[in-house]
Amino acid sequence: MIELIKSSLTEDNFSSHIQHKSEDVFDPASKEYKIPDYFNVNRIIILPVNPSRFFIYWMLSKDNIEKYKESYPEIKLFVEDVEVLKTKVYNHYGDIYLHYHAPFKKVYAVLSINDEFVLKSNEIIAPSDVLSFEDEEIWFNKSSNLEKRMPFKLDKKQLEELLKAKDLKVTGITELLIENPSSKR
Repeated sequence: MIELIKSSLTEDNFSSHIQHKSEDVFDPASKEYKIPDYFNVNRIIILPVNPSRFFIYWMLSKDNIEKYKESYPEIKLFVEDVEVLKTKVYNHYGDIYLHYHAPFKKVYAVLSINDEFVLKSNEIIAPSDVLSFEDEEIWFNKSSNLEKRMPFKLDKKQLEELLKAKDLKVTGITELLIENPSSKR
């Protein structure tokens, strides 16, 4: 047995041996890739951050930059096809945050130069500004990894049962009903 082990240590064709066949195994890439300043496309994109804030970025091609090099673009924000904001920007490519409260509304942006239409962004629906409530809520206990469904509306009996489970008491409550909130629009 010992002879077999000794012979395996001297042989180089065993899979357990690692050999370097060449010193230049890893040749690091000496080429550096430089990210271009612009991508020679015409584009404007709008992304919702929340119901009141929108992120907009834009870029113009070399041809349009040359064509409009003496003028600066304007970004116009449209809500339900009505212009609500207009701001001058001082670059032919960049990004900006615009603020306008427009929950559940169709929103898009337009880039114009010298009151001449250049680009229209994608259309989005702004997110909600209210919490959505269903007939029940799903509660998740992270420590026990359990999911529990709770009714959204609690009457006095349900509240007492819930508080008893937590060793709490209800005093002086004749009626408790949690209603849906209403949005002021």
